Amino acid sequence: MSNDTNITFQARGETLRLGMVSMLASAAFLLAGAAMAQDNTAPLFDLLPDAIKASGTIQVAGDPFPPYRIISVDGETRTGLEADLLEAMVPLLGVEFENTIVASLPAMLAGLDTGRYDLTTGPLLDTVEREERFDIIPWLLSKPAYVMDGSASEAVKVLEDLCGLRVAFSAGSISEQYQTMVSDRCIAAGKPPLVDVALQDKNTLLLAVQSNRADAMSSQLASALYMQAQLPDQLYIQTDETDQLGILHLGLVLKSKSELSGAIVEALRMLNESGEYAAILTRWGLGAAAQPDFELNPASK
Repeated sequence: MSNDTNITFQARGETLRLGMVSMLASAAFLLAGAAMAQDNTAPLFDLLPDAIKASGTIQVAGDPFPPYRIISVDGETRTGLEADLLEAMVPLLGVEFENTIVASLPAMLAGLDTGRYDLTTGPLLDTVEREERFDIIPWLLSKPAYVMDGSASEAVKVLEDLCGLRVAFSAGSISEQYQTMVSDRCIAAGKPPLVDVALQDKNTLLLAVQSNRADAMSSQLASALYMQAQLPDQLYIQTDETDQLGILHLGLVLKSKSELSGAIVEALRMLNESGEYAAILTRWGLGAAAQPDFELNPASK
């Protein structure tokens, strides 16, 4: 990316795991130290479900997904935006988070349905349809982004410059909807639509660009920027400078009508009021993605 001043929001993307290994599907990490006991004096402890008060642990599921969840190659260390956010919640809730790394989004959601996990930070696109199945608490703003080889910077200056190019995207994801929306804009401008390169594995998207199978990959801005930071001077990012594709709200996800949801909303509000929420996002380069307020299932209201 050039230092594009039109880039306003930075948030979740459909992208690959940089430096990850597939054996991490069962890896689990305990935040805040295994020696910590429940702290029933924590300001939000009384809002927790009785089962979590008793166990002292909230079970979290997530897939390796930089910059949200970054797993070391040896599988021993987990860092990222999620780890920092959850760690900041611990003294407010008075219990720990145990994070299990799973293979995919469907595995996360299935685990919520069965009660194996209490939440995932996602971040998952908030929609009315999803709120019918889950409790969702938006905590990030997002916009789409397209990642290309660095040499594309001279030819691609606005979104319509992608018209006619081969664009790789994760089949079935929100990126597929953007593919149609961008193609519609191309046709309206008298240009050819995008050439679809639908891939089942989001981890192969960047490889498609690097191997010249595609000219660009569809992502969202936070992940695009993280990839670019890992490959300096090698990647270029184009966003929708008009924001006509919309601004997305991305959320934490819990089981529908979870007794934990209220405590998580209040924890996010307290982090926002203290400035810690903004500080965490800024630390990961996502300060502009801050959600202005927090509420449960806002798309249905």
